[in-house]
Amino acid sequence: MTSVVDDVIAFCRMFSSFEREEICCGTVSAAQCVLLQTLLEGEWDVSGLAVHTRVTKGAMTRLVDGLEARGWVTREKAEDDARRVIVALTAAGRKEAKRLSALTERSIATVFERIPKGERDVVMRSIRLLRLAAEETRQQLDCC
Repeated sequence: MTSVVDDVIAFCRMFSSFEREEICCGTVSAAQCVLLQTLLEGEWDVSGLAVHTRVTKGAMTRLVDGLEARGWVTREKAEDDARRVIVALTAAGRKEAKRLSALTERSIATVFERIPKGERDVVMRSIRLLRLAAEETRQQLDCC
């Protein structure tokens, strides 16, 4: 592999591990952590959450089941379509999601502190460009 491919793969794997070990700290899975933080944006239906987080609807249902059992989310049938299930944070879920979000921000800030100040803007722009390029090619990369 090329150096840039090795670096991107190593960074993604390292961040995934970092997210599990430092941010979620065993209280929730990384997927539940992402789901809780996504729900800070507002209510979602189960299908939309599954598409957004790139998991199957069945997997999303299991993730929501776990969060509902902890009292962090509620599920209700959509008023306009009884087949749609709307997921929303409870007050306790919002508190946990905000805690996890703060841990995420603090963890990323700690990583950025290791980057020389004069390079941080370049790194931030590069990360944004990489993310945008990946989002634009997301459909082309779907192979499974």
